[in-house]
Amino acid sequence: MAEQQFIGVDPSALCSLLPTRLLMTGLFRDLLTKHFADPASIEEDDLKHLIWGENVFDTEIMIETVYRWRPEATEFRPAILIHGNTISRMQRGIGDRNLGNSVTLDGAEHFSTFYVGSHTLFCVAGSAAQAELLAEEVQREIVQFAPVILEYFHHIKRIGATQIGAVAQIEESDERFVAPVTIGYCYEQKWKVKMQAPRLNISLSLLTSC
Repeated sequence: MAEQQFIGVDPSALCSLLPTRLLMTGLFRDLLTKHFADPASIEEDDLKHLIWGENVFDTEIMIETVYRWRPEATEFRPAILIHGNTISRMQRGIGDRNLGNSVTLDGAEHFSTFYVGSHTLFCVAGSAAQAELLAEEVQREIVQFAPVILEYFHHIKRIGATQIGAVAQIEESDERFVAPVTIGYCYEQKWKVKMQAPRLNISLSLLTSC
C-alpha cells in the first residue's frame, strides 16, 4: 500500500540524478523489497507469508534482476525478476530546442528530449494461481506508488503498469509458472550548450571566394 511505503534510499539524493535504465531497475527493486519486507503492506492475504529478507538463503521471495536470479539458492521459492527493456528517444520540437526563446541571457541555448521505455517484472511462483496473485500485487503497488515516484523524481514524467501478461509455464520446470507485468515510463533529459568563444563572423564574399 502506497501510504505505508517509503523509498529506502534518500529521495533527495536521487531526484537530481538523470534517469537511466539502471536507475529505474534499482528504483523498482527498492520499492518491491520494501513492500514485501512488511506483511502489513501486502494486500493479498494468500501472499502475506512471502516476506522478503536480505539473506538470500532465508528470504521467502527473491526480488532481483533476471541476471542475478539463482533458483537453486532459494530452493525455487517465488521470485520477482526485473528486466529492463528497450528505451526509445522521442525528439522534442525542432532539434530538441526548448519551445519559445531557447537562448537565455547568458548566451546558453537550452535543449530537452524525452525517453520512453519499459521494464518487465516476471512474477515466478510454484503454481499458476500464485503467479497470477503475485502479478496483481506487483501491479497494484506500482500503480498506487506512481504519484510518489513522480513527486520525488522530477525528470520522470509518466510511469505506470501497462500490462499483465498471460501466465505461462516455465519450460525448464514442470512446477514453475511466470506472469509478466510490464511497467511503462517516460522521462526527460535537459541540457544546455554555451559557446566558449564568439561565433566566427565570416562574410559571404569570403565564403564564395574559397
